[in-house]
Amino acid sequence: MAGKSKKSLLGQFYQRKVMRVALAYIVVGWIMMQVGEVTFEALGLPPWALPFLITIILLGFPIALVLAWAYEVTPEGIVKDPAGKTESGQVMRNDKSRRSPSVAVLPFDDMSELGDQGYFCEGIAEEILNALCQVNGLRVASRAASFRFRGKQSDIREMAKQLDVQAILEGSVRQFDDHLRITAQLINAEDGFHLWTRQYDRHREDLFAVQEDIAAQITDALSLTMTHSHLAERHQANPLAYDYFLRGRHYFAKCNGRDAQYARKMFSRAVEIDPGYGLAWAWLAYAQGFEYLFFDASEENRQEVLQTSEKALSLAPERAESQIALGIARSMQQDYTGAGEAFETAIEMNPKMFEAWYFFARLKIRQGHLNQALNLLQKAAETQPQDYQSVLLQAQLFVSVGNDEQAIEASRKGVEKARAALEFAPDDNRALNLGAPALLRLGESQEARRWMQVSLTNDREDPLVLYNAACFYALSGEPEEALDCLEKCFLKAGTINSDWVKNDSDLDNIKPDPRFDAILLSSENQPVS
Repeated sequence: MAGKSKKSLLGQFYQRKVMRVALAYIVVGWIMMQVGEVTFEALGLPPWALPFLITIILLGFPIALVLAWAYEVTPEGIVKDPAGKTESGQVMRNDKSRRSPSVAVLPFDDMSELGDQGYFCEGIAEEILNALCQVNGLRVASRAASFRFRGKQSDIREMAKQLDVQAILEGSVRQFDDHLRITAQLINAEDGFHLWTRQYDRHREDLFAVQEDIAAQITDALSLTMTHSHLAERHQANPLAYDYFLRGRHYFAKCNGRDAQYARKMFSRAVEIDPGYGLAWAWLAYAQGFEYLFFDASEENRQEVLQTSEKALSLAPERAESQIALGIARSMQQDYTGAGEAFETAIEMNPKMFEAWYFFARLKIRQGHLNQALNLLQKAAETQPQDYQSVLLQAQLFVSVGNDEQAIEASRKGVEKARAALEFAPDDNRALNLGAPALLRLGESQEARRWMQVSLTNDREDPLVLYNAACFYALSGEPEEALDCLEKCFLKAGTINSDWVKNDSDLDNIKPDPRFDAILLSSENQPVS
């Protein structure tokens, strides 16, 4: 341990250029003493002048070392050297000019006459964001983080500070007939000046080329190289099919029953128009899996999900989304080994994809592998730092594994993220009903009850809301209300995975009740994703 500390300290001496300064000081000091010895007597200086010079040089040596440690010479002048260290002992530099380039993509503004193209503007921005995520050396703020600023007239510097990026991409879209006018501008967050700006007047079928060109121009402006873009696969998509695909993804992101069913219709329409659209098939499998879990647990629907995922894989084998769809389908077939392999492949293909980590974690929860699920949820949270679902699920799992301290910390972080989501989207019912049980753990019972009541008022028929209400009432010591909600959830959903329910620590207070077992036995439970 001591050896490691010495090595670390020596490394900092080299990194802060202390050794270089010491050697330079010794050389210069020795030259000064030689010059003094030759010239002082000729200049008629008193005998004590040379010893005085030597004393000054010796006294200045430690001062020079201290200054070398604390300050650094840069092109901008002499600056204080940051004192923060990483766990390995290396100096942490917070100067943005020394970090890898970073950018946030804001949702484009809808400039259409009716103002009804918000989903389309979001889709354009998200495609550019996804393409930029593939650029080596570029940090890209997550969709959840940057889309919080949709429609807000915030200062660019303040947005960049909150997102921790150096540049902001913003733009607007105006549609008229089959034409598009897209304006995009990349802004330097430090001074507010434009790094790049351009306006495109194109037909709708040229949209993919525009998206890819914007991504390429951004990487060029940031002095990076764009080696690959997933937009290439979309060049073959029919523009109208792509429009339906964007509508579906917009609604599916809302995480509630009615919108998920509407999303399925949009994805179905996309593949009807363009049967070769692999990505739309993958997202259709997502929506079908959701419907199987909460609305239609028929064998016909389960087989349909498997066929849809196989179609996605055959059309877009290079996409991580196809592997995720396959993992979901295999989970529903009780092929947990095959499902895990599919999720692992998706992660290898795209480690930044939130859905791969998240659905893999949910699979591990159903299997009862809670510690593995915790690790996967942590990875999911890292890919989307603003996501509250992955953090709040961690809180529940920490309780299950007996780590109450971590459960409280995860609840606190999850509630903070849920509050931020509600500030951005007050109608986010998922944040309310998933956050309410976490608030109870934190002792904030009054706010917790308000969140749950608002959630139930918004949609008392949604099985997701009912299930989380059951968790809430079980935690609050109201077993009859909890069991009522759980029973209604089963009736509305048609099925809830029994393994998930048995591993859910939020329901521990009602599990000894005979009615709990009766509810489980009364439903035809099938493992689902």
